[in-house]
Amino acid sequence: MRTTFQFNRAFLGALGLCFVFGLAACGDGGKGEVKAVKEAAQRAFGEKDIPKFMAQAKKGLEMSLKVNGPKAPDTLYFVQAISEANLAMRNARGAIAALKQELEMRAAAGQDEQKLQKRRTLLIQLAEENGDTMTAVAQAVLVSRGIGMGQGKDPQRVYQTMCQYPPDQYRQGIEGDVDVSYSLDSGGAVTSASVAKATPPQVFDQAALECFKKWRFTPMLDSNRTPRSASGFTFTVAFRMK
Repeated sequence: MRTTFQFNRAFLGALGLCFVFGLAACGDGGKGEVKAVKEAAQRAFGEKDIPKFMAQAKKGLEMSLKVNGPKAPDTLYFVQAISEANLAMRNARGAIAALKQELEMRAAAGQDEQKLQKRRTLLIQLAEENGDTMTAVAQAVLVSRGIGMGQGKDPQRVYQTMCQYPPDQYRQGIEGDVDVSYSLDSGGAVTSASVAKATPPQVFDQAALECFKKWRFTPMLDSNRTPRSASGFTFTVAFRMK
């Protein structure tokens, strides 16, 4: 899977908003300065000047932490802006560090864990594709806790690679399904995978297993919410022309 560096659409929509009340409504000078930096960041984004956008975001985060505290909306705005700027500049390492900081601050501010899952899976993707297994595992565990993984629940994918469509079958327009039986370690990595059933038989088996073994799932949790290895799961890998 190729990493696609894109801005979060909802976040970009917020960047384009004008503030009705302006600086006069900010009350004290410190908050007014934070608003001014925020507006400067928005202008830089509108001008597609990402380095300047990054600089204003970093400046704004430092100021807002002092003036508003770590849980304030403006503070969280700036910390996400740093993540988005790193993504826009295709700085994967910088984006990983920024997303970790963003998620830690959002969680500390009391934001619902399930609402953070898209950002966590983005971080897992970047971590996996840049060899940062420790971060990928830590985030997969947090997603598991957020959705309450446990007995009776199927693991959820948090990272997957694209399966290669066999060339002959693609040219002939043949589609199929492969049911994969698998086990996971305590970090959600696939430890074993085998074909339980395939339609048509022995056509897509190898392609399915080759990619499936690279995936990561939400690990199972015990009664103390501690991740553990588990087995006995089945997942269907579908091969479709569209």
